[in-house]
Amino acid sequence: MKVVNLKQAILQAWKERWSDYQWAINMKKFFPKGATWDILNLADALLEQAMIGPSPNPLILSYLKYAISSQMVSYSSVLTAISKHLRSVSSLDHKPSGHPGVRPPQPRSSLTSEELSRRRVSVCVCVCVCFVIC
Repeated sequence: MKVVNLKQAILQAWKERWSDYQWAINMKKFFPKGATWDILNLADALLEQAMIGPSPNPLILSYLKYAISSQMVSYSSVLTAISKHLRSVSSLDHKPSGHPGVRPPQPRSSLTSEELSRRRVSVCVCVCVCFVIC
């Protein structure tokens, strides 16, 4: 099957429940030789897909763990991706201005503070899985 982009390849692997080793082999088939995974933002794409839903997706995190341990991605690209996702979760949690006559900004998300807390915990769990276990 011809895969058009990185996110589609990750979703195909998830839908077909590929092992991490099988995932790495197929990723190298889908993308040209010499493809630099850091330039393709593989770590960011994996982390983004892993964080969909109420808790981190263990299968996609296993792909990220394999990518780190096999040096498909650099530690710096993983840290950059984690930082980006932590910032995006934090930006969802803003408090309205207390100034009179100033209309508070509209929330960017309909997530409750409990859901935002769970998302932060999920990102922290992801960090632990990626770096402590590797």
